[in-house]
Amino acid sequence: MVVNGKSAAAFGILSGLVCVLLVVSETGCAGANSSVRKEPATVGPQLGAVKVKRPVAPSSYRLPRRALRVSSSRQLVAALADRRTEAIVLARGSYDNGGPFLDRDGDRIYASAPGKVVLKAGIVLGANEGPAGAEIRGVRFSVADRAKTLDGAIVHVWGSAKHAAVLDTWLDGHGSVDAGLVVRQPEGFVARRVVATSFRGYGVLVDPNRDDYRARAPYVLTDLDVSRVTRRVPGSSDGTAEACLWLGSTGSVQRVSARRCGVSGIWTGTANRGSRIEDASVDRSRVGIYIEHFTTGTTFRRLRIGPNVARGVNAEWANRARGGRPASVDNVIENGYFDTTVVGVYLDQGTTRTTVRSCKFVAQGWAAIGDYKGVGNRYYDNDFRGIAAEAVPVSYEHGGGR
Repeated sequence: MVVNGKSAAAFGILSGLVCVLLVVSETGCAGANSSVRKEPATVGPQLGAVKVKRPVAPSSYRLPRRALRVSSSRQLVAALADRRTEAIVLARGSYDNGGPFLDRDGDRIYASAPGKVVLKAGIVLGANEGPAGAEIRGVRFSVADRAKTLDGAIVHVWGSAKHAAVLDTWLDGHGSVDAGLVVRQPEGFVARRVVATSFRGYGVLVDPNRDDYRARAPYVLTDLDVSRVTRRVPGSSDGTAEACLWLGSTGSVQRVSARRCGVSGIWTGTANRGSRIEDASVDRSRVGIYIEHFTTGTTFRRLRIGPNVARGVNAEWANRARGGRPASVDNVIENGYFDTTVVGVYLDQGTTRTTVRSCKFVAQGWAAIGDYKGVGNRYYDNDFRGIAAEAVPVSYEHGGGR
């Protein structure tokens, strides 16, 4: 892949898969890494249904007592430019602008009623310098013109906009705009109860675009409903985009639904260390969760992936272009339900100390778990009862394609 100047290997989705299937025995199989805990040929424990919590929809809230009230686009532009940090309440109606609205002063913008204020232009939170704490709440964005956004994102958070928040908000790109929410300043960022639909590149992206980034205040994302993120020809971005949720730094994610994603439901990488992703469901996507360079010490818990997904989790290989460092190190995948057509979890070459446990696998045509030249990976207490008759619980063959 090449994302914002960073290269990584593109992946292929297996169709008409032809390979040698290994039969896994109590003693493992020839050529497998001896440090790997081998899953026996038995089907494993019979696990119950994985209960994944669904996202909560945008909700009502109290308006601030003291606020500047505006009722036109011109008034909104003036309020955002008055060099004061204040609460702004928008009257019901539609607001438009020739370019994105600019919130440089940390203003907090509220719809007077959730969903009843429609912005037909995007908004930028932040500047080279200025106050932190900008906020958007209850606004419905409906933007079909990329010229009314910054770099193709309806809401763009950057620079001075630390501790920004996007709450109870709808984002619709009409299939013409690149992204719904792009956060380049993830320090203390919060998004709750956000619906994002119909984008070409990303639904929600939180990524400082720096491998060396260290978050002092990790981001928090809860209750995200993201759908229809795809190019006209799905997959034509070659893995560089078409991700419903893109996570590139440390934070926590709870209750996310990703559907109809051209490449991946959830992508992790860049500087993603020590994160938690819980209660995630992905459907109608080539890959459910794509673990990329670099994802370390992250837990993926309570997952429901499929049935319209080829590969549940794909951990990228130790690409020489990235110094031969593995994409996935010390990560945990647990309490997942994988109803996928090819493989449930695939750990490509170099994947290190990555654990798969307490997961149920259904309908895989090749293998529940693939572990190709991994280092110290572990998988145990998994349920393989539902895989296809021709599939194996664990394969050590190459099944990822590069």
